[in-house]
Amino acid sequence: MLKKLFLYYLLVSPLLCLAQTKITDRVNNISGKYEPSIDQVAIKEPGLSNVINKLKEYKVSYIAEKVYLHFDKPYYAAGDTVYFKAYITAGDRHELSDISGVLHVELVNATNRVDRSVKLQITDGVAWGDFALPDTLPKGNYHIRAYTKWMQNRGSNNYFDREIKIGSISNKIAESATKGPLPVASNKIDVQFFAEGGNIITSIQSKIAFKAIGTDGTGVNVSGIITDDENNQIATFASSHLGMGCFYLKAQPGKRYKAEFNYADGTKNTVNLPIPIENGVSLSVDNSEIPRAIVKINAADAFYKQNKGKDFTLLIYSGGTASTIACRLDSQSITRNILKRRLKTGIATITLFSAANEPLCERLIFVQNYDQMSLAVNSPKTGYKKRERVDISLNVKNRAGDPSVGHFSVSVIDENKVPVDENSEHTILTDLLLTSDLKGNVEQPNYYFTNITKESVKNLDLVMLINGYRGFEWRPVLDNNYSATAFQPETALEIRGTAKISGGSAMHEGTVSLISSNPTTVLSEPINENGSFVFRNLFFTDTERFILQAVTANGDNSTKLTYNEDNQPLIVISQVQDHAPDNVNLSMTNYLENNKLRQEDYLKYNKVKMLKEVKVKAVKRNDYRSSALGGAGSADQVIHLGQLPVTGSLTQMVESRVHGARAYAMLRGDFDGLVILDGVPIDKAISGTSVPGGSRLDFINASDVETVELFYGSDAAIYGVRAGHGVIVITSKARGGLTENEITSTGILPISVPGFYKARIFYSPKYENLEQAGNRPDLRSTIYWQPELITGNDGNASFSYFNADGQGRYRVVIEGIDENGNLGRQVYRYNVR
Repeated sequence: MLKKLFLYYLLVSPLLCLAQTKITDRVNNISGKYEPSIDQVAIKEPGLSNVINKLKEYKVSYIAEKVYLHFDKPYYAAGDTVYFKAYITAGDRHELSDISGVLHVELVNATNRVDRSVKLQITDGVAWGDFALPDTLPKGNYHIRAYTKWMQNRGSNNYFDREIKIGSISNKIAESATKGPLPVASNKIDVQFFAEGGNIITSIQSKIAFKAIGTDGTGVNVSGIITDDENNQIATFASSHLGMGCFYLKAQPGKRYKAEFNYADGTKNTVNLPIPIENGVSLSVDNSEIPRAIVKINAADAFYKQNKGKDFTLLIYSGGTASTIACRLDSQSITRNILKRRLKTGIATITLFSAANEPLCERLIFVQNYDQMSLAVNSPKTGYKKRERVDISLNVKNRAGDPSVGHFSVSVIDENKVPVDENSEHTILTDLLLTSDLKGNVEQPNYYFTNITKESVKNLDLVMLINGYRGFEWRPVLDNNYSATAFQPETALEIRGTAKISGGSAMHEGTVSLISSNPTTVLSEPINENGSFVFRNLFFTDTERFILQAVTANGDNSTKLTYNEDNQPLIVISQVQDHAPDNVNLSMTNYLENNKLRQEDYLKYNKVKMLKEVKVKAVKRNDYRSSALGGAGSADQVIHLGQLPVTGSLTQMVESRVHGARAYAMLRGDFDGLVILDGVPIDKAISGTSVPGGSRLDFINASDVETVELFYGSDAAIYGVRAGHGVIVITSKARGGLTENEITSTGILPISVPGFYKARIFYSPKYENLEQAGNRPDLRSTIYWQPELITGNDGNASFSYFNADGQGRYRVVIEGIDENGNLGRQVYRYNVR
């Protein structure tokens, strides 16, 4: 595998370097695929064309990547494995991304520390992996976040971040008191008001939305009255869904307004409303009709007098497409219709521009055109027996009814063991179409997709009113004042570092070599003018050991090397989380009971006895007679140098401590045996010797060495045929228990680099003969997990698996994206008796 990697590097890397002199060139080359499509027919004013061009320039510079993870189930227990499939999209059309080749996925614990992280290779915009949770993992609310390096340009708010509840059999999740559909309100809640279009305009009836949030981050029911500064009651209001609601107010010039809230405990609170403005224009949208959205523009008296007869423009941006509608201000109230069939499903932004091309007000609407893929899931039976084989067929069509070729993932769970609150689910539709384009938290996002009614559409419009669009702001775009991209896309693995000369200044000229074993292979890269180097386009799995070696332009190898490990971005977990209702805690309790039975079954059938906890207070001692990395068995001689002052070269220090002619012979310059540094065999051509009569050991500084082991007796045979002349095993201080900051590497630096994580295969038993299946209970909660299911040119795919012993309802969830960026999700259920 590694040999293929380096052959690929040696053959292809020069070509890649020519084709990718700058990775930004690559982004620019593919940006046309993702840039917005503009409807130029309606654009008549050259000034607005300039606005459109600036929008296109911004979208090209900041091609937005998004990540969505599909999990096999909504919550887990210590000892479980978290399986996930990653979909990485680019642009506003949700097309599978070919920008990045590396996905970083992290498991973050309750103290905001990364418990585990993996790198996944992105192929065709998808990847998949897993996290094996230790049995000893403390219960709590964990987070799984995923991002590409390119996404870091837009900040951590754009990362995928999902709260995952993890329970423990030994310490079950605490059940809180039942709180009903909404928590009891208190006077510590936060209430915010949002005027439609941006401002409350005097003498114009304004729609004002509000959101009331309790101390736990969830919406709370509130009601009250609106009064003016003379305490006259103007309107009443009450929340209608998850603390959200709206009311209408026709503000009068010179008046101020406030809201008086009545809480469930009998207390009251007062909040001031935004101050109305007298000279402005309002934008309101009626989005209740299926074929169209009705836009109304109302101008205040003073604004109308100043701008009567001037041309204004509505710009509608939806799914990577921008269109415009001309609006001449020939009356104080103008109405325009937006046909939704021209828009993509998802969030659309409607912005009113003045005649001087200044954005005046903006409104978000959600478009539901039902243009997602159609997933037809079929099985020959509606009911099955325990452990019976289940065959599922999938047929996928796009909006036009043509077959869709795409990537899909499948999860099957026993719904009795893993009850699901569908309203609170996060799906490929809720994430990519809704929550990823909004600021703040959206409670119960799947409520707006599972059963679409007039009521849910009305409540979704409240979500649009109280959440701001986070994709971009107009002023920086129009002024070309947005920051440059600081992070370039990762197309493969990279190894970076810096090199300094002996005086401590940056090494300006020279070469750094990357050395690997199996077989020994050398890659070389020049030093940049700032002393940095980088090896790109590397592909390997798991953790590999390498050696970095630096040589100046005049052949001096007394350089100090530093390996720059990947820095994890700052972890910023929002304090407002999508808190699940209490029935999730109850479901977790039931789930943990099943896990306890599974553990007891494992102990019983594997004849394992659980021992009582033993606390070890001893300190681990490194046994250098058998190197953890290179050595094995018993060395003929072991020299410990870690605590000794450096008084010469490594050869000189070893010579003063060994005995016997055979050992002295191995230290001579003509030694033709095997030299191993931290588990990596070093060829003679690589180590060499810069001193006549010197030794192959002198390629590494003596101050960096912890032990040197000499094998020349029978134990040398364990190193194979190459050990016929003897073996010298060197363990550096970096491998002897010290950190990289505690050693100085001169000329050479052993490093361990994490490669791409190789996902484990989900185990699903096969019960071909039910009579011979045995009596051991099958207590699986995740019945089947398939991260990569690809439909053919006919849109068809199929899969099969065997049921467990759980009876009741099984739930099949299929999600995916086709090659044109169309999204799809389908839930299918069947009964097991």
